[in-house]
Amino acid sequence: MSRKRKKKNNDYQEPRFKSFIAKDKPDDFFKRAINLTTEELIKNVDLASTKKELLLMQSLQGRAMQGAWAYSLRKNTDTIYYYPNTTNEDIFQALDLHVGAVHKDRQKIITDISTYIKKVFTYMKETRKLEDKVLNGITDPGKLFCDPKKHCAKMVTNQRGINGERDPLGGIKFLEYTLINKPLDFLIGAYIGGCIDSAEWRARTEDKYKIKLHQGVCMPVHVERARKKGYTPSDLANMDAKSVSLEQLENENIVSKAYKTLYSSGYVSGFIQLQKGYGVSDDAAFISTALLFGLEAACGLLLIDAIDTWDKSTAMIIRDGQDEVIGQGVKKTYEDTFKEPFPCTEDDVMKVIYLSAINSENHRRFPSSSQRRFVQIDKTTGLHAIESHVLWIKSVKEGGFAPPAMDIAFKQVPNTRFYSAFKQRYDVLLEQGEVPPYVLPPNGNET
Repeated sequence: MSRKRKKKNNDYQEPRFKSFIAKDKPDDFFKRAINLTTEELIKNVDLASTKKELLLMQSLQGRAMQGAWAYSLRKNTDTIYYYPNTTNEDIFQALDLHVGAVHKDRQKIITDISTYIKKVFTYMKETRKLEDKVLNGITDPGKLFCDPKKHCAKMVTNQRGINGERDPLGGIKFLEYTLINKPLDFLIGAYIGGCIDSAEWRARTEDKYKIKLHQGVCMPVHVERARKKGYTPSDLANMDAKSVSLEQLENENIVSKAYKTLYSSGYVSGFIQLQKGYGVSDDAAFISTALLFGLEAACGLLLIDAIDTWDKSTAMIIRDGQDEVIGQGVKKTYEDTFKEPFPCTEDDVMKVIYLSAINSENHRRFPSSSQRRFVQIDKTTGLHAIESHVLWIKSVKEGGFAPPAMDIAFKQVPNTRFYSAFKQRYDVLLEQGEVPPYVLPPNGNET
């Protein structure tokens, strides 16, 4: 079959039509294409991340499934091979990497974030004990300081690297320079981050706001059984629930019913669509959380979103995903620890989901950045999407400079168009008294 290709603005012009041929399994061409495409990405993409190569690998699965190879490979052939059954593990092997070692590196990033969340709880618990002692006259107010080892101001790992420095959580360099002053706000953001992709939470939001959202669930998928039944990863991620049900997939042993499943038993992390629809903009979720609960909360949400990325390929596959398990677990841990209600209500979570929802009216105006796109540095402005969002948040809350114009996410949505569309959505809830007001600067960058 043939597909149209847009012309490129360079010396070489691709033929208007290329022949695309699907292949079932990786072969020599696959390995060559993966390595050439990886080299091109590493050379041309600048990320504000200490995990650049690991992050860029995440882009290769989709490219392999579509045949979106390196320019140097495409220009010399009229026939493009694509591999619709590609897994992340196929990518690692094509790069001559040990799958177990890559799984370990990815899981460590998740574990570091989870460990930091536990550290936040420890810090809060110790601080409250000291505050109680002060109130009861046992401790002098001047001694209201926790053990430095329990401090959680910097969002960095516990372990020091070769250079003696601690790595920023998730490899996100922005977080290394963002200090946490209100740990509870951080936990609220982490909790919201664990809810926004949940099919259950999206269904609740649909009922309240009368919208329709894309819904699905992360499941362990057996690679060979899915292939024999003719299901590619894209098929499962875009499957209409009317054609096959989750129950059918479970009965056919294509997906595992178990809470935990090992990669070594033939499974990979997959996504099963339960309902078609537009999804949620991670960019809008970051901004919504920051406006409602502060920038520190937005950082908590960003880190849970990072877990969602790294969880796509690990040795142990958790049903629903580690992002939902760890994020939603924050509420229970808080209530068990402090014996009081968690200060983030169901309505709060649904507000963020509603404010972040992509619908048919604004699907071209609401971007959704992957972890890679959040930290990809724009060649013109020198900023990445997180920095643009933080500037905009501060401009509407405090005045001052708004971010310069730049395109964000894979959709390359102009940030000015996105911020304008988001503000319109926010103002609907503002008029209804559901969200706090903010003051726009006189020269805001609305369009």
